[in-house]
This record gives sequence, structure tokens and C-alpha cells, in this order.
Amino acid sequence: MSARTSRRIVLIIAAFFVCAVQFIALPGLAQPADQIAATRKNATDASAKLDDLAADLELRNEEFLQIEDSLANTRAQISSVERELAAALADQDAAQAQLERRVSTIYREGPLGFLDVLVGATDYHDLVTRLDLMRFIGRSDASVVIRVTDARDRIEKAQSALETRQLEQLALRERAKVKQAEVRTALESQRTYLNTINTRLKKLIAAEKKRRELAAAKRAAEIAAAAAKTTVQGGRRYAPSALGAPHPEAVAIARKYVGRTPYLWGGTTPAGFDCSGLVQYCYAQIGVSIPRTSSQQYHFGAFIPANRLDLLMPGDLVFFGRGGDPNAVHHVAMYIGDGQMIHAPQTGELVSISSLLSRIESRGDYVGACRP
Repeated sequence: MSARTSRRIVLIIAAFFVCAVQFIALPGLAQPADQIAATRKNATDASAKLDDLAADLELRNEEFLQIEDSLANTRAQISSVERELAAALADQDAAQAQLERRVSTIYREGPLGFLDVLVGATDYHDLVTRLDLMRFIGRSDASVVIRVTDARDRIEKAQSALETRQLEQLALRERAKVKQAEVRTALESQRTYLNTINTRLKKLIAAEKKRRELAAAKRAAEIAAAAAKTTVQGGRRYAPSALGAPHPEAVAIARKYVGRTPYLWGGTTPAGFDCSGLVQYCYAQIGVSIPRTSSQQYHFGAFIPANRLDLLMPGDLVFFGRGGDPNAVHHVAMYIGDGQMIHAPQTGELVSISSLLSRIESRGDYVGACRP
């Protein structure tokens, strides 16, 4: 294994330790990982079933509402028919009373009032006309009674049919309520089950994270102990006592240009910055003068070795060398905490925030930092 490869591995492990949010692959963890995967699958399956039950409940609710609507319409029709029946019964009573009065008159005065017709006739033609009229009046009275009776019978049949339909709809509604309650109970049971699985999953993940963090801390401590023996890198010597107070106020200045100021080779103003011009400008705003180029800046201030990411504070300058060579520094950025940095990347891009840890992992060209 080459020295460069070994160094990259050490940096990656140290970076993961500082970030404290990523895991180090360690032996003996397959079983917890399998438990987490199985529990997560159970949670996914349970969630899918919960969604199905929720959709089923919506269908049951829709079915119940449709039955309720139909039942309300049937009840409205029954009320309307009842009013029609009441009117028909009143008409029948009136027609019956009229017929009874006519029969009573005929009974008292004789069939069809023949004497009145005969005496009142002026001639034979008038007599015939009067007789026909009397016969028609009798038939008309009976016809009215028959007509209103038929109407009453028809309305009563309609009322009976509607009442039968109402009974059927009430039965359907009761069955729908039972189904609705069954699905709702199943839904609540499934939700409780899913919550139980999610709680267990969270505990497994927390336990696994704690296990990995402890293992990572132990491993990082071993690495740091081994690395502490090396205090010289790229001609720079690490002296813990030389580290002064950090300058987070420089970070506040740099944040103003994120996403706004473009990269400009040789740029040293907010109109455009190159990498070293950005950090030089920001430090100048807080009254600290630093050199112009990234290679000069690397040799300025208190040195922090590449394997001591745990010492980095907001405002520290982090450097990158071609091929990981501290004698070929070509880029500088400002550390802002949480494994992140602000820098002016390259032509065509704006000042931006990037992950220092990701760059260490992907390119392995980090060569250390300094605190002005």
C-alpha cells in the first residue's frame, strides 16, 4: 500500500470521527444491521397495509354516505307521498259525501227527480235533454268517487313501496356501519402495530449508532495517539501551545458572498474572488493581515496537522495540495464548522459552501490548516 493511500485512509477515519454523524465500517456489526433492515422492512410493510386500510375506510365512509343520501331521498319521497295521500283521502271523503248527498236526494224525491223533470219541461225535446242530464249527473258523481279512490290506491301502493325501500336501506346502512366499524378498528390496530415497530426501529438505530460511535471514538483515539508522534508536516511544525483564539467573525464576513460573488482568477474584492483572495479579504475586514497566495498562507499562523481535524475551529484556513503534497498547495478555504467550508471553487462558479469531509474522502488532497 502506498504512503498516499495510507494517509488518505487515516484522514477519512478521522473525518468520520469529527463529523459524528457517519458510521465507520467495523466488524461484528452484521447482526444489528440485519435486525435494523428486517425491522425497517416490517415497518414498510406495516405502513403499506395501514395505507390500504385507510383507503378501505374511505371507501366504507363513501358507501355509508351514499346509503345515507339515498335514505334521506326515500324519506323525502315518503313525506311527499304522505301529503299526496292525505289530499287524496280528503278528495275521496268530499266525493263520497257528494255522492251520498245525491243518493239521499234521489231517495227523498224519487229516482232522478223525474216529477221535477217532467213538470219543468217546456216541450218534448226539453224533456229528453233534462232526462239525459239527470242520468249524466248521477254517473258523474259516481265517476268522481271512483277516480279519487283509484288515486288513493295508487298513492298507497307507492307509499308501501317506498316504506319497503326505506327498510331495505336501513338494513344496508346498519351493515355499512358494521363494516365501517370493523375497518376503523383494524386501522387503529394497524397504526398501533406500526408505532410499535417504529419505536423498536428507533431504539435499534440509536443503539447501533451508539455502538459505532464508541467504536469510532476508540479507533480515532488510537489513530490520534499514533499521529501525535508526528509533529512536522510539509516543513511546518505543530505546536499546541501556539494555537490562539479562532476567528469566527471572519466566517460571518465570508457568508455574505456565498452564492453571490463569482470566482475570478486574481480577484481580491467582492466583484470577484479567487480562493486566496477571498480569505485574505475576509480577514482584512476584521483587521488581520495575511499573505496573498494559498501557498504563502499555508505557512502563516499556527499550524494544524491534517490528521487533527478535531482541532479545527470556525475561521481556520484549510489547505489542499496537488496529490496530497503539502509542498504543492494550490487551494485554500475557510472552515466554518460541522465539517463544512466556504471557498471560491473555480472559474464559472460562485463562492459556495462545501463539505471538507467529502473532499477528503473523494480527493485526499487535504494537507492541513492554519489559524491566523
